[in-house]
Amino acid sequence: MEELMNLLESTIADNIDKIELITSPDAKYDADGSGGIINIIFKKSEQEGTRANASATVGYGYRGKAVGSISLSHGFKNASVLGSYSYMYDGIRSGFMGNGTNDGLLYNGSTFATFSGISRRFQHTHNLSLAGEIRPGPQTTLGGDMAFSTNKTHSFTNNDGTWEYDNGDYLRYAALSEGNTRRHNINASVYSRHKLSAHAQLNLDASYIHYANNSPAIINGKYYDRAGDPIVPVDSNFTSGNRGKSFSSIDALTFAMDFTSKLGKRVQAEFGGKGSISENSNDSKVERLINGQWAIDPRSQSLVNSREKIGALYTQFRLLLNAKSSFQIGLRYEYWRREISLYKEPFVIGKLFPSVLFNQAFTNGSSLSVGYNRRISRPAYTDLVSSLFYNDPTFVFSGNPLLKPTISDIFKADFNRQRLNVSLSFQVDQHPVLRYQITSNTTKEIGISSPQNLDYQRNLNLAINYSLQPATWWKLTLGSTTSLRNYRVSYSLQPAVKTFVLQNLTFNQQLQLPWQVEAELNGWYNFRFYEGTNIVSGFGVINFALAKKLKKGRGSFQLSLPDLFRSFRVRTHIGGMTPIAFNINTHGTWKDETAFYRVIKLTYSRSFGKSSIRATTRNRRSEEAERIQ
Repeated sequence: MEELMNLLESTIADNIDKIELITSPDAKYDADGSGGIINIIFKKSEQEGTRANASATVGYGYRGKAVGSISLSHGFKNASVLGSYSYMYDGIRSGFMGNGTNDGLLYNGSTFATFSGISRRFQHTHNLSLAGEIRPGPQTTLGGDMAFSTNKTHSFTNNDGTWEYDNGDYLRYAALSEGNTRRHNINASVYSRHKLSAHAQLNLDASYIHYANNSPAIINGKYYDRAGDPIVPVDSNFTSGNRGKSFSSIDALTFAMDFTSKLGKRVQAEFGGKGSISENSNDSKVERLINGQWAIDPRSQSLVNSREKIGALYTQFRLLLNAKSSFQIGLRYEYWRREISLYKEPFVIGKLFPSVLFNQAFTNGSSLSVGYNRRISRPAYTDLVSSLFYNDPTFVFSGNPLLKPTISDIFKADFNRQRLNVSLSFQVDQHPVLRYQITSNTTKEIGISSPQNLDYQRNLNLAINYSLQPATWWKLTLGSTTSLRNYRVSYSLQPAVKTFVLQNLTFNQQLQLPWQVEAELNGWYNFRFYEGTNIVSGFGVINFALAKKLKKGRGSFQLSLPDLFRSFRVRTHIGGMTPIAFNINTHGTWKDETAFYRVIKLTYSRSFGKSSIRATTRNRRSEEAERIQ
């Protein structure tokens, strides 16, 4: 997700034609994900000639921030090419702190512990993309694209913790962790579009993804007594140094075919299939410095290789009932086989994913849609065999190769009338995945934070969005989402069930000011809610931005102040919903950089050359790419 946000932040807005929100994905899309699809459609040249776009951003928070982007496109008579490059630098400070109690964690008794981890990260990210398209005839389009991303992050984390045992003993731990992460992605694809007739089209796609991540780290720690004097603990778990090594790689190859045909004036049919093969390897371990020698900690070692095969077939029909109503029905079958080196038996699932959607328009301009679909959310590759990293001598963060996919059945109705949108849905999720849930290792020696599956979650959701314009220069949009949720968790000490109401509020207002200046104020707030075995307090953010468009096409400036009131902090009661491993019961607070420092950014962008109007409609959504997070 971090890499996705970096890519979006460095994307030149002038290159985007529009953004589509597909709230009820049909059978032709991968069945992945229980929500909708955000489809970003980029412009491409329809005229012969050259067009360039450039933007630059400078900013400051904990440290400096900079983004530079440039893109160049050229249209020939029957072809077009596009290239873009962006560079991002960011100095970030964020972290967490808290305190609470536990039982039996490295000590046969009750312990009161404090903990904190404050990170400073210095990121350098490069993104390069190339795309080309050729039209050898009026019925055929051939194209390809390649995206390359590389990131180098140098991080420092100050970990601090204290243990006060019920027998009166006391120990303080202070450590500096230094990490150097190198990762790169390559995503290349080729495609063809061929119109077989006025009513039929055949699409072919092939893509390859490569991902590699190398994250070594060194941890130097010291221990102190209650008076603040350095000591050497007797327990061998408390070492003066730790060294983490982690390397992971992912390779995925995907093929897809889609055929579309009109059957008369009222019926459109679609058929297609997809196949993908991926391999994932992970080699991670934490070593302890004992008597001047490095030794692997067997509790913190992960050597995992996995292979996945996915095959899918779908068919879909759209029927135009009359000028104001339509009906759509689709059926998708997906087969998924996952082999992991740690286990003899593979995980295999084959399932049908139906989708039904009815649309009705009314004479007053309003519309109603009612539908049902089934979706699957496969765990991210990095959640399955994530690299280990070290927090303190009692705790590590890890992946979970036993994660199951989430199967979601969604019933949904949408009503739209002018500026009002109302959505009512009922969703049943089997085995939804939650990250950062606390369990223990098999020998009950250390705590582990890893992704876990809930048994189930049921949601009854009501979403209301309303837009109004109090004045010609003022636009306001208000949103509310209310969700009645019920879920069951069994990775805790005892199975537990919880029912609660989740409430979210959003707003966005745009102000047209004199001198071609536009202001925007937006924000959101989540009320207190439950997440697995934890309770999360309410939190929210308000953002502010100013934009000034220069005359005669000389570009525009934008000044942005994210988290205007520096409120982005998340307070969590760990183990507050039900008792967890070691009876851990703590209160922790995570702070984003904007909660520590005022962050400000200034962006200048400008376009040169001929205007680009026509947009590419090729769907670039890839489940395989999304699972690399």
